[in-house]
Amino acid sequence: MRFLPLALASLAAAHTPVHAETLADAIAAAYATNPELAAARASLRQVDEALPIARVGMRPRVDGTINFSQDLDDQLNDFGRSTTAGVRITQPVWAGGRVQAEIRAADARVAAARQRLAALENRIIADTVAAYADVLATRAEVELNRNQVRVLSEQLRASSDRFEVGDLTRTDVAQSQARLENARAALAAAEGEAQRAEQAYRRLVGQLPGTLAPLPELPEMPKTAEAARETALDRNPDLLAARFDEAAGEASVTAARRERFGQASVTSTIAYQAINGGPLAPFQVDGLTGRIGVTMSIPLMTSGLISARTRQAEAAQSQALETIEATTRAVVEGATNAFVVLSVAESVIRSARVAIDANALAAEGVRQENLVGSRDIIEVLNAEQELLNARVALVRAERDRYVAGYRLLQVTGQAKLVAPGLDGPAYDPAANFRRVDRSWREFRADPDPRRDRARNRPPGAPEPEPLPPPPPGIRSAR
Repeated sequence: MRFLPLALASLAAAHTPVHAETLADAIAAAYATNPELAAARASLRQVDEALPIARVGMRPRVDGTINFSQDLDDQLNDFGRSTTAGVRITQPVWAGGRVQAEIRAADARVAAARQRLAALENRIIADTVAAYADVLATRAEVELNRNQVRVLSEQLRASSDRFEVGDLTRTDVAQSQARLENARAALAAAEGEAQRAEQAYRRLVGQLPGTLAPLPELPEMPKTAEAARETALDRNPDLLAARFDEAAGEASVTAARRERFGQASVTSTIAYQAINGGPLAPFQVDGLTGRIGVTMSIPLMTSGLISARTRQAEAAQSQALETIEATTRAVVEGATNAFVVLSVAESVIRSARVAIDANALAAEGVRQENLVGSRDIIEVLNAEQELLNARVALVRAERDRYVAGYRLLQVTGQAKLVAPGLDGPAYDPAANFRRVDRSWREFRADPDPRRDRARNRPPGAPEPEPLPPPPPGIRSAR
């Protein structure tokens, strides 16, 4: 299954300078700068915080309190004063297993979010390959159609000259002119498609394509559709994410049920009190007080709140189970379809190559026979059109084959593993998790996102352009 796309390669190589953009360059740029990927990395960091938030449920809490009160009589005269300042420490010691279940749920959600990021990375890579191949293919079609316009223009001039000497009829000239105008329309359409392909490339890569190098050989593909399906079912990131979602749903059901077990905590308070009774009660209290105690609460009646939360969590788990089934079917379909498109494109390529050779020979023969009067001009025009159609079919089949190969790698979760251009520093989806997972630091926040967008990109990526200021009337809280 490995052979060079000859049609695209030959047309691109004729105008490829030493420093042409390559597929590896395009993939590296998309991986480093694509804003959709950057947003997904920021989304993963949001999910990372779910685990430290869940861990807080069994960690101590320290609160400072201060209270000042002044008693007044009906004449608003001093009638006593009280000041209290203290520190209260609360340590949860029992939550019925609810916190542990919430930690398991958060851990599973982090794993699911990482798989979704991996799925998006694979899709962006496959989309970039498709955009690169589309630019090459549409440019090749533009060149083929432009050449067809030149050929038909010469054909029209020759037909007009032969009409002037009475060798052809006006009908022959009209047929030549009609085919030329059709070719010009096809050229305009091809140029429009080329511009569309360039804009799609720009959206993914961040810049318009220059002169593109030919596509490299495809990586090794699965040999059979069954092998493709088995690999996809084992490694597809969307399917793995759905399974982690179901695991998170199961843990959330446990957490909701464990609310009925109640909770217990140890509370210790140290306070300083200063009490002045005022003129009617001349006494003073001045000193430290301490207190320690255990608080335990078990819900006896919540008006259906715990039951509602449990049912809600069970419904979410049920949804996750059905999502696994739906994703499984989609993965099987995607792997099968990509393999079929790949196989069909290879068959079309083989046929198109034979057809090009045959049509080129036939077109030359018809042209020569037309010169001696044994063929009509319409037969010459038909032969030229069939040759063009065969060449365009080859270009499109080469494109379809290459794109189908990477769609197959996408659905099997392997596009990122084998794509060129990703040998540099990669974005580490676990780096932020390691930073925040067991952090106890109270006063810790990240820099202003408007000034620090680089954290959404792999190391060494180009610095992103600054964002425009907020719309008028919106004030920043920073």
